[in-house]
Amino acid sequence: MREVFDPAHADLRIAYLDARQRTPSRLARAGLRILYAARVLLLALDCGRVVFAATLAFHRSRPPDDRHPQEPFTMLLYYARHALRLLVREPGFTIAAVLTLALGVGANVAVFAVVEAVLLRPLPFADADRLAIVKHRDQRTGFTKQDVAMGDFVDLAARQSVFESMAGYGSGQGLMFGLGDPFRVSTLGAGPGLLDTLRVRPVLGRLLRPDDSRPDAAPVVVLGYELWQSRFGSDPNIVGRGVKLGPRERQVVGVVQEGFRFPPAAAVDVIVPMAVPATAPAERKSGWPYAVARLKPGTSIEDANANLAILSTALQREYPRSNQGSEYFALPLRDAVVGDTKPALLLLLAAVGVVLLIACANVANLMVARSLARRREMAVRMALGAGRGQLVAQLLAESLMLALAAGCAGALVAIWGVPGLVALLPASVAAPGLADVRIDGSVLAFTLGVSVATALLFGLVAALTVKRESAAGALVAPGRVTMSRTARRATSALVVVEIALAIVLLVGAGLILRSFVRLLAVDPGFRAERVMTMGIAVPSDRYKDADSRRAFYDRASAALRALPDVRDVGTAVVMPLTGNNWTVGFERVEQPVAAGARPPEVGWQVASGGYFRALQIPLVAGRLFDETDTPHTRPVVIISEAVQRRFFPHESAIGRLIQSGDGPAEIVGVVGNIRRADLRDEPRADLYFPAERGPGNQMTLFVGTTADPAGVLPSLQAALRAIEPSIAFLEARTLSDVAAASMQVTQLALWLLGLFAVISISLAAVGIYGVMSYVVRQRTREIGTRVALGATGRDIAWLVMRQGAAIAACGTVLGLAASLVASRSLAAILFGVSTSDPATLAVSAGALIAATVAACYGPARRAVRVDPARTLADQ
Repeated sequence: MREVFDPAHADLRIAYLDARQRTPSRLARAGLRILYAARVLLLALDCGRVVFAATLAFHRSRPPDDRHPQEPFTMLLYYARHALRLLVREPGFTIAAVLTLALGVGANVAVFAVVEAVLLRPLPFADADRLAIVKHRDQRTGFTKQDVAMGDFVDLAARQSVFESMAGYGSGQGLMFGLGDPFRVSTLGAGPGLLDTLRVRPVLGRLLRPDDSRPDAAPVVVLGYELWQSRFGSDPNIVGRGVKLGPRERQVVGVVQEGFRFPPAAAVDVIVPMAVPATAPAERKSGWPYAVARLKPGTSIEDANANLAILSTALQREYPRSNQGSEYFALPLRDAVVGDTKPALLLLLAAVGVVLLIACANVANLMVARSLARRREMAVRMALGAGRGQLVAQLLAESLMLALAAGCAGALVAIWGVPGLVALLPASVAAPGLADVRIDGSVLAFTLGVSVATALLFGLVAALTVKRESAAGALVAPGRVTMSRTARRATSALVVVEIALAIVLLVGAGLILRSFVRLLAVDPGFRAERVMTMGIAVPSDRYKDADSRRAFYDRASAALRALPDVRDVGTAVVMPLTGNNWTVGFERVEQPVAAGARPPEVGWQVASGGYFRALQIPLVAGRLFDETDTPHTRPVVIISEAVQRRFFPHESAIGRLIQSGDGPAEIVGVVGNIRRADLRDEPRADLYFPAERGPGNQMTLFVGTTADPAGVLPSLQAALRAIEPSIAFLEARTLSDVAAASMQVTQLALWLLGLFAVISISLAAVGIYGVMSYVVRQRTREIGTRVALGATGRDIAWLVMRQGAAIAACGTVLGLAASLVASRSLAAILFGVSTSDPATLAVSAGALIAATVAACYGPARRAVRVDPARTLADQ
């Protein structure tokens, strides 16, 4: 093996290939590649050094006025070459240091790649920083809603003075027919001026015009670029062709530019105009699902919110019954789309930064230990006239070589880790750029910056070990060449910082673990086990009215209940635990809300009687919906226990009348409370309207089973296909998966912070071990003397353990104090746990104490085995 890497070898490449053939192990081949690459780099540095030396000699031969100082370049090459040669000669140290740093650098690069794609990369719109989403907040309940009533939209657009334009839009799903089996497409409903506000361009035909949104306008559609390619074969003559989208035939008028997504994280297959009815200015209860606006040049988001606050107050005065408590405000487009993902990513970036700091501290201690092992070499260099600055430069060059190697390895770790990190993110996280996370130039520049910063961080600490001493004394008694007091304090301080940072991560992971356990123990009010949820859509041209749709769902429910593993079948509009905050006003007929006042809001759901049975929501009083509840009978409603307690505290609600959209509705039943939006929410007051009265063409089935729901799914779909061959199946998930998805953010934070905490405490233990090993080595003479004077093994062990405990105690106190501050950033994802939970703090400190004892055990045992006679003789 040695001849392969000998510079005098005639052909390195042939020898390398021969050695590779003789080494079948994959790991061994990888090691050969690394060593071969290192040797080639050494030869390149040698060649460079020769070139610079020749250039320097040439300049020295010229008159003094023509000379140019080249010594710094030559010295730089010398330091780099010598550092690389030393690191190659010490593979154990090099591999340990590079792997430790690569772990920290790779984690930082992987997380930064996601942060760069989601938070830093420009959005694909012209002047995207001037786009804002307009939302409104119900000040009475604290709920933030995205929908904007059409009348409010008209007034805001007409009165505002901060936006160039405002437009409404909505996202949804549709079915496209006529191209084989019906398939689902992502739709963007565009209000007048939306595409102009976004400054989008067509690649074929035209985009939507304001007159396309008139109620009497011809139905048109704009295709998304990707759908045009995949389903229509990039047909250049697609403009003017008819396509069937849902129940209507629409004419294709254009194809939007490639890569268009709006909102930025949502796919757009088709764009259809949203009709504006003549009654729009008077409509205060429904309208555009969302609104987007473009700020005027020189206008800030703060200016926009100040203007919207004034307009919100005016609308509350003018329309108190519909607008009381409603406050409109604007958010920058990126902030509105990213939402809760931003603090989670920044928290993750901070966590991996902590891991990198701990890794740097460990490598610094490795460098210190290595410099002590090289004390004879340093003494010889000093004896030959080397200055302290030259030795420091050499150590920094070695640190830089290590950091660059770790940066390359870290980039590989990031390339492998980025897909896994993106896959771990919850499906509910729809952030811009998440589908296009990559290691690009900015990420590589970040990698280089991190590598250089880490080199300086741990290299300077190692440089503190260089101490001007008597060269002769060092050569005569090399054991007395010790670390300076400043360096000793620096290494101990590094370990204290390691412990403190590890405590911070441990506390964070512990808080999230306790929060996750509390979430698992929450009773949602229904049983999610063995329930399959399945979205279905039936053709609108065949099921045009409520009676035909009701007949289909009756046949479908009967067919599904006849299957052997089906317990019950129900339908509903709102999927539980998906963050839905749809509300409706509540008003008793006999106790109407005062004129001009806005009625209180309660939750809204449309469900069939089978929905309650499938989810095992208990019936408290009255009855569930049944076949007698038709479009031709009196409207009825079911309330939750929270509504009973809030609005009927001392009486039965059964038989009472409330005001609903169809007129007075009779309360026929009271059911148990459920946590409809999120497990963290308290059970809300909910109203349930019967799906039997007017089921839609697109509904969600809830099928309770006696077996594994996933195994029953094919038979469910086959039974429905037998009833309606043109049925389209949308997303199908078990309700248990839906419930688990609602906790994915907490679970992801738990896994990642837990992993980083384990890594950090392991690195901290290694740091303590390294410091205590150095202490034992430096105090060998003292220990030998103590043993000679009668000290027992217990006394010696306690001497070592006491010093390790002091370092650990300092780090623990500092870490607990820091964790009390840092844990506040976790408040948004915690549930039922205080950010200063005493049990979590105590357990984290206990885990660190256990790691300290384990780390100090080896050095203490080595100290106990010191031979006093040999030690005193060597000194």
